Amino acid sequence: MRVGKTAFFIFVLLVLMLLAPSRYFESVRDGVLLFTASVLPSMLPYFFFTKIFTSVGGAEGISGTLGKPISKAYGVSPICGYAFVMSLLSGYPVGARVLADLYEKGCIDREDVLCASSFASTSGSMFVLGSVGSAILGNVKMGWVILICHYVGAILNGFLFCLQKRKTKKVIVPSLPVTPADNLLSDAMYESVLSLALVGGFIAVTNLLADMTTDVLVFFGATFPREGSVFAGVFFSFFEVTRGCVVFSGCGLPACFTAAFAGAAISFGGLSVIFQTVAFIGKAGVSVGKILLRKTAQAVLTFLLCLGVGFLVL
Repeated sequence: MRVGKTAFFIFVLLVLMLLAPSRYFESVRDGVLLFTASVLPSMLPYFFFTKIFTSVGGAEGISGTLGKPISKAYGVSPICGYAFVMSLLSGYPVGARVLADLYEKGCIDREDVLCASSFASTSGSMFVLGSVGSAILGNVKMGWVILICHYVGAILNGFLFCLQKRKTKKVIVPSLPVTPADNLLSDAMYESVLSLALVGGFIAVTNLLADMTTDVLVFFGATFPREGSVFAGVFFSFFEVTRGCVVFSGCGLPACFTAAFAGAAISFGGLSVIFQTVAFIGKAGVSVGKILLRKTAQAVLTFLLCLGVGFLVL
């Protein structure tokens, strides 16, 4: 029955695309343009250089330094500290990709993945400061407020979802294979491009889903303000963070509320980030529902932090 419902839902989407092909062609194109203009420039260098960093053995050094406090704080294997740092540096969905790699190598178990997914799931600093703060909101100071609150919200979110502490396990950080120098640059670029293609594809598809949902609501008589309202910003943030931030930037809200809504959107990530995350750590048995709950809680925490800090400094 579940498979039948899924198939019916996909069939409805295909029919909608046939009824208005030009409209939904534009939706996908807008998603691709959004990705190439705002996301790709901020993510490519981090994907590329963190892949090189991992390949030359950087995981051991980070895990050795941060592994102990991360393990004590959250009750996870020390190597989860590596996933946390890579998430901070690179942004979505690198934290999930690292957790998936560690799970496949037997370095962490399902409980580690489930717990770490609540704090090793953040946007990158270049996206928050460059794409959102500078390009979209036009306020670098606001970008810094969002970034700091976003990271603190992730740390607090970890405590919220790792309440049932397990005994800290003694885990030896594995010696990950070092890529030969001849292949290092090409392999790093190849895997970066593949990962970015995954991200861009989900952004385009979720942008399409947002427009389809809007059209269905309007068809059934719902009054839906497309742009310039908080409701529209929240609605589009549910699907894709960049589009939501663009809407919030044009709402004319006080700076502290603009930062709060944009910060919440970034912390939630939208269905785009949630799908990306599950695509990697779903193999550990982590469901969409569990990630949705964790990202919602993280969004609420970031909203409250941004509101308070923004009121004081913006």
